[in-house]
Amino acid sequence: MTIGDWKTAEPRAAGSAIPVVITDGPGGARRPWWIWAAPFAVLFTTLIVRNRFLFTTRLYERADSAANSILIQQAMHFTLLVGNYSRENFNHPGPAYMYVQAFGQWLFYDGLHVVPTAWNAHVLAVFALDSAFMALAVLVVYGWTGSLRGAAACLTVILIFAASHPQAVNNDWMPYMYIPTYCVFVIAAASVAAGHSRDAWILALTGWFLIHGQACFLFFVPFIIFPVLVALVWAHRQTPAASLRRFVRGQRKVWIPVVAISILFALPIVVNLALNWPGDFGKYFAYGRSAQAGHHSAAQIAHFVLWFWWPHSNAWLAPVLLYGLAIGVTFGLTRGPLRRFFLALLGINLVSSLALCIYAAVGIDFLSEYYIGYFYWSVPMITLLVIVVGVGQAMGPRIGTAAAAAGAVTALVVLAALPGLRTSTQRTDPSLPGAVARLAAMARGRTIVLTIGQTQWGDTTGFLVQAERTQVRACVDEPWWTFMMTKQFICTPQEAETGVHYWFDSLKPPPHAPVIFRFGGSDVAAKAG
Repeated sequence: MTIGDWKTAEPRAAGSAIPVVITDGPGGARRPWWIWAAPFAVLFTTLIVRNRFLFTTRLYERADSAANSILIQQAMHFTLLVGNYSRENFNHPGPAYMYVQAFGQWLFYDGLHVVPTAWNAHVLAVFALDSAFMALAVLVVYGWTGSLRGAAACLTVILIFAASHPQAVNNDWMPYMYIPTYCVFVIAAASVAAGHSRDAWILALTGWFLIHGQACFLFFVPFIIFPVLVALVWAHRQTPAASLRRFVRGQRKVWIPVVAISILFALPIVVNLALNWPGDFGKYFAYGRSAQAGHHSAAQIAHFVLWFWWPHSNAWLAPVLLYGLAIGVTFGLTRGPLRRFFLALLGINLVSSLALCIYAAVGIDFLSEYYIGYFYWSVPMITLLVIVVGVGQAMGPRIGTAAAAAGAVTALVVLAALPGLRTSTQRTDPSLPGAVARLAAMARGRTIVLTIGQTQWGDTTGFLVQAERTQVRACVDEPWWTFMMTKQFICTPQEAETGVHYWFDSLKPPPHAPVIFRFGGSDVAAKAG
């Protein structure tokens, strides 16, 4: 038997009518640390080498990246309790992703001084987080195959996926950052459902990251965890109380990390609710009941879901063929524990697909905005994972290992050569520091009070971040922008009265106010006090 196998012990537990099931949990064979470290190093190093310009080029963020940086700056002072903003005028539940990037800023920019600007450090932190999550997928799969060819086959699929969607591992835009997290969440859910309880901490960690990241995961995470719990209860249906007692007493290395992770991630959400009840949760429910959410036909929902499998005509063929092949590999080439794991993966994939259909039906306003469901790319990836790992395991140790290693090297070479692996700098603007310095000089120490056009929010978030970093006080005089700019950058009545007023606009010049200069996409004009 392999390291990842279940073993059925001959003795029966007292009062039990079924054999005792022993998994490769804390008491079983361990997984070497380098099974995680090696794929992490491969992916992280590749990202760093292909984006080495981050170590020399000064990049100043704007738009969504700058809106996140406003929150990251608050996280640097451990005052942030909410997540990134939503275009529906609320903040998502938690700040976990922002704290990761704040740590990156502290380490790479403030501490090691290896990058010239804070945003560059944020991107490096994203590289590290995405690489760490993807390496966890290899660790989980290795636990079920117990073989290097299984780990290499999993890495091959990850690299193929990254080559197909490079933004999933190299971009700080939030819809891309959910993708690696969700992929590992689904894999860990299948692993726990199939019997490897030691992966419960991975399930908890990725699940909480998702909940912090976007409000929709308040639905997806419990929806997927529920069948996992059902599977565990079913496995111990004849002795539920005794099994629970044995678990609590003997599996501390399993449930203690889960509890610790849950307490840590729940803390900012609970504190924010206690201070600002009902916080943004009231807005989540209000949006769900509004006319904006859902109300799509079955055909529209099917088109939306199938787009992630194949964004062309006859998209229905992709899941039919891939799933058919995956089922064939599962029943034709595997048996025992590995078959159970593969069936759990395919089953959780179906649950994930059902969840997306429900979400599209009742929670998405515009189904043309595919970025809302980018995380669902995990489903075709995991289906391919079943096929590739299953075939690799069936080949035998020598041939399978050689084939998997060759596949991983080939996929890595292709990924490293892709122009798309260079992270996008579209949401940066080199003119931001100059714009801040020029208005600061004109304001002569007084607060810069901004009135902005509806389309100037991108330049404004960048301006505010750079102003804060250079100790220049600037604010926006419209409270409506609080959801994006935060209260920190909304003018107080005193600031609005005593500050120096400027327009940021591009549609038309303000009346009786000549344009002073232009930066980004904004005309800057003095506004009559």
